[in-house]
Amino acid sequence: MLRGNFVKTVFACMLAMCAAIFSGRSVEVAQADQCVQQCRSAHNQCRVATKGSSSCDSQLQSCMDSCRRRR
Repeated sequence: MLRGNFVKTVFACMLAMCAAIFSGRSVEVAQADQCVQQCRSAHNQCRVATKGSSSCDSQLQSCMDSCRRRR
């Protein structure tokens, strides 16, 4: 019986650790998604303001790279 309780305790601890790791990861993913959305929004605004200038694409790429570095 003692061994069964030990196994249950270890399993519960592992489950709690996984939950903590993945919940922190989901926050990072949400923040990254928000960053990407801001980049896309700025890109759309740039394209409208400059009537489709290709310089907006390089700005979008720089913005996306900065989002990737934040992860």
